[in-house]
Amino acid sequence: MAALKERTPDPDLDRAKAALRLRARAARRTVLPEYRTAHAYAVAERVLNLPEIVAAAAVMLYGAAPEEVDVSVLEFALRERGARIAYPRVAGPRSLTVHWVDDPGVLLRGTFGLLEPPETTPTAEISHLSAIVVPGVAFDREGNRLGFGGGYYDSLLGGPDPVPPTIGVAYDEQIVDAVPHDERDRPTGIVVTPTRVYRRSPVSY
Repeated sequence: MAALKERTPDPDLDRAKAALRLRARAARRTVLPEYRTAHAYAVAERVLNLPEIVAAAAVMLYGAAPEEVDVSVLEFALRERGARIAYPRVAGPRSLTVHWVDDPGVLLRGTFGLLEPPETTPTAEISHLSAIVVPGVAFDREGNRLGFGGGYYDSLLGGPDPVPPTIGVAYDEQIVDAVPHDERDRPTGIVVTPTRVYRRSPVSY
């Protein structure tokens, strides 16, 4: 997977992102552990009812950090439907590879302590996926996404291969009015929270 070229530093943008990252992570931590399971079920139900997912044959998920929406409920339901599941693996700076995970028992704690597939698992081309589900620190209603700043998903989704529908999942507390971004930041087409589904406005020319 080709990585994006390094962006020209923009101190103002970087400061705005850093400030929002701090606020959004603090907001995410206000979601009490006893409510996270219920939120995971609510997010899974909304995702499963999306037209892009109803007949999905293959979906990429992610190994969730403790503060992120747990997608194991969604994964179980997708497997029950017969969908094949893929996971990303950190392959280097700003670089993810995607691998088929037919048995979630093969997942190991990898980079950043997140579950990811071993290097030996079969690789999957993102053009062969029906949809990609991604986490984020913050999203706005137009699908603009703020991550941890490593550029991994921007590189994956900004490569030369066709990209299937992308779905960001988050708690309601992570939705903000506007995520600072530039042309190198890759938005998601859909954002799903426990209570809402947001779709990016169509681009008109």
